Amino acid sequence: MRTYTLDQAATLLNLGRNTLARRLRDAGVLGRDNLPTGRYRGRVKLVIVATGTYHHPIAGWTHYGRTEFTDAGLDHIARKLGIDIDHLPRIHATWQAPQHRASQSAR
Repeated sequence: MRTYTLDQAATLLNLGRNTLARRLRDAGVLGRDNLPTGRYRGRVKLVIVATGTYHHPIAGWTHYGRTEFTDAGLDHIARKLGIDIDHLPRIHATWQAPQHRASQSAR
């Protein structure tokens, strides 16, 4: 399943990342941590949370969650925010989901 980060979604919606995040928080889609809230939590057809770890130079290994939108989720938030989009990019048959890995800098 193809997903879009906040940065990618913002580009497709002709907005800046911070503007999109703020508008989604105002609309009740995202919380202060930019993760899905309320009825959007667990709705994997619209929004998923990619999780992983990275090595922070002071705190050590740290977990993170990143909000990503599916094609249906991107259509949904565009409608919810009143943004017209012609179409989404074509999904290529060879596309594969990214593998979330720990930072290589700790090795």
